[in-house]
Parts: sequence; structure tokens; C-alpha cells
Amino acid sequence: GRLAATLEEMRAELRARDRQLQEMLAGIAHEVRNPLGGMALTAGLLAEDLASEPERAAHVRRIRREIDHLTRLVNDFLDFAREAPPRLEALPAAALLEEVAHHARAEAAAREIAVAVRAAPVRLRCDPGLVRRALLNLSRNAVQASAPGATVDLEAEADGAGVVLRVIDRGPGIPPEVAERIFEPFFTTREKGTGLGLAFARRIAEAHGGALVHRPTPGGGATFEMRLPAAGAAARDAAAAAG
Repeated sequence: GRLAATLEEMRAELRARDRQLQEMLAGIAHEVRNPLGGMALTAGLLAEDLASEPERAAHVRRIRREIDHLTRLVNDFLDFAREAPPRLEALPAAALLEEVAHHARAEAAAREIAVAVRAAPVRLRCDPGLVRRALLNLSRNAVQASAPGATVDLEAEADGAGVVLRVIDRGPGIPPEVAERIFEPFFTTREKGTGLGLAFARRIAEAHGGALVHRPTPGGGATFEMRLPAAGAAARDAAAAAG
């Protein structure tokens, strides 16, 4: 009994510490975001003033790129710090994947990479905004890992009582020693990565009662599978619980 009480006390202390860290992270991100917005606006005005001076305008473009990176970093921190419960609704998996593909194709086209959608006629029950953000993060990672001329595939299919959403690339893949840590918060192998994207995506899947896993793509590359409840399965579960 004493051991159980001690373990429960330790768990409570860890949960409290995590909440404090998340609140601190959110507070810092909020404080940083406001001046970043002002810097971005000022840099935009400066770029207009220097449009006729290419050499000086190039310096401003570099400043704007760094501001954009810091803005993405702050937004990632805010996303990770928030723990709002998902607002569930039923929707076709194909529509969700098409929307994600639409947003991913701008960066993909610049890298000469195609983004294809193959979705079975299945419906899932999820928070569209949260799942969209998770899939878009996975898609951007897949695009950045791909070579020119490659294709990133977004797939959806039924799997028992759930739906599996996949993001597949055929890049160099993730080494086994790195794959063990990719879902850890703040772990990244990229020079300007935040290390929060995959951790946030897994948290979103788990908040829906699902899971996010990584598998090597046959022939080379990485596949991320997000398992979520199907719309019909969720309704049956709710009805069974009510009965």
C-alpha cells in the first residue's frame, strides 16, 4: 500500500511538472510571437522600399526567411503546449487527404515532387483541424525527404473497426538508431527543425484513441501510419456504452 501511494504521488508530481512546463512554453511563445509579427511587417515594408536595390534587398530576404523560421518555431511550441480535447465529427477520409495534398503541393512542386492521394471510400470520426495539421506535418517531412521526380503518397483504407491513414515517401529512410527517438519532443536531426512535429502528431492520434507509428517503406523510404476510429465504429461504440 505504501509503495502504491508513493508511485501515485510520483505520477502526480510528474503530471504537475509537465503542466508547468507546458504553461511556461506557451507563455514564452506568446511573448515572442508579438514582436515577431512586428518584425515581419517592418521587413516587408523595407523590402518594398529596397525593391530597386537588388543587393540590399537580398539582405532583407534573408532576414524575412529567418523570421519565417522563428515564426514556425513559435507556432510549433504553441501547438505542442496546448492540450485541447479533439472536437469530433464524421467525414470522408478522401476529402481530408485531398485537402492535405492541396496544401503540401506548393512546396512539393518547388522541389519537383508529386503528391498523390489514394483513398478508399471510408469515413472516420476525428477533429478535422487537428488531424489535418498532423498529416500536413507528416507530408511536409515526406516532401523534404524526397528527391526530385519522386512521389509522396497519401493513403486511406479501412482496417477492422478503424481507418488507417498513411504518408509514404521513398527517400533515404530513417536509420534504426534514429527511428527509436523520432517521437521524442525536441529531438531532431535537422539544422532548423523544432523536434516537435512528430511528437505533436502522435499526441493528436492518441487523443483520438488511435496511434501513430513509423515503418520503413519497402524499397527505401519512410511510411507513417495514423490509426483513427472509423465513423461507424465510433457510433457503435457510443451506442453500446449508452446501452
